[in-house]
Amino acid sequence: MLTLCLVNTYDKLKLHEIHLRSIARAAPLCYAFGLHLALMDFPFWESEGEMVSQVCEYTTIGESGKYLEMLLEKGKVHLVEGLKSLPAQFGEVVATTSKPDPEKRVTIEQISSFQSTTFLMGLGRRGLPKKIMKKAKYHWDVTMKGVSLETCTAMGVIVAIVGTALRGQGVLR
Repeated sequence: MLTLCLVNTYDKLKLHEIHLRSIARAAPLCYAFGLHLALMDFPFWESEGEMVSQVCEYTTIGESGKYLEMLLEKGKVHLVEGLKSLPAQFGEVVATTSKPDPEKRVTIEQISSFQSTTFLMGLGRRGLPKKIMKKAKYHWDVTMKGVSLETCTAMGVIVAIVGTALRGQGVLR
């Protein structure tokens, strides 16, 4: 199981347009490359279905949320509250960052040996909070050059590399 987990680093008290847009943009990517989509620290909804409904009402991205609905139908949309709430099947936790801790740095080749992996991606200018960076067992710089990418660019590159690199290894289902 491979999962892109968007971590809400914006306001946790009020739902903003950026939350909805980010989810809408992630869904077609996850669908196209076979990943699950998890949302961490998005306390705005009681259930995945409620979230999908609201995003679909809001957006025209991904054919007005069609891919988000398809992910939900396949059981590939998850709301989680913090790292501790990630179920065991989410596997190894990899923080995506342009500044990996040298002790935690991994390559896509190392990641491909994991049974199951969740890729944490912070939304917004600051990326993942330091607390999450400390707790994540692994850090991965998708550029391998320390280049910081804009949120949507990073999302696309992460999902494309993971989906493409691991598809041939039978990791994706």
